[in-house]
This record gives sequence, C-alpha cells and structure tokens, in this order.
Amino acid sequence: MTHKILVVDDEENMLALFRRVLGKEGYHIECVDSGQGALKLATERPFELAIVDVSMPDMDGIEVLAKLKGMDREMPVIMISAFPSWEKEQAAKSLGCADYLPKPLDMKRLKTLVRKELTGSAPTGVTE
Repeated sequence: MTHKILVVDDEENMLALFRRVLGKEGYHIECVDSGQGALKLATERPFELAIVDVSMPDMDGIEVLAKLKGMDREMPVIMISAFPSWEKEQAAKSLGCADYLPKPLDMKRLKTLVRKELTGSAPTGVTE
C-alpha cells in the first residue's frame, strides 16, 4: 500500500523538491500551494500525513494545522518554516503537530520523520 501525503507550501520549488524526494521513497505525494487548497483536498480524500508550511499568503499554516486536526485528529502533521519562531512552534505543538522543522530542510531527517510517523519505525541504518 502506498502512503498518501499532502504537502502544502506556496513555493513551487519546495513542492517540486517534496515530489522528487518523497516520491523516490515510494510515497504518493499530492501538493497544493495554499491553505484553502489543502483543506479542500483533505475534504475530498484521506491522507495519512501532511507537511504544512507555516507562512503562506492565503492562510497561516497554524490555522491549516488546526483545521486538518479537526478533520482527522490522528493524522500526523509536520510543520515547516523558513522563519521559525518559538511562539509558532509552541502553537503548532499545542495543536498536536508531529514536529516543527526549519528550512532549509534536512532531507535525511525529514525522510526519517515521515517514515516514523507512517510506520512507527525509522528506516534501517538511519538515525536523526
């Protein structure tokens, strides 16, 4: 079974990076460039994990996180940010995000985290 991941980021180059990196890991990746688009897609079909940028023009990523968790409390949501702040991280964690990662992303760490959230274990030979 292929795991379905929703990626939300307003930067096309980041969406392309996720498609390439996580696609090579065998995941089915669906990308959207807005919070509204993410919420619409999440109501149309289920996802097993979401990766959400904190800063987007149409809707704050923390609001997207809250609404995604309102739809499915069990779905892990990983938050990413080019401008990480303690306040945003605390807000995200209080809403139940799985992790909060700064950009530029450490792809090895991201792949480990995604695998752990989806399967409950890290890939063999990989540590955080």
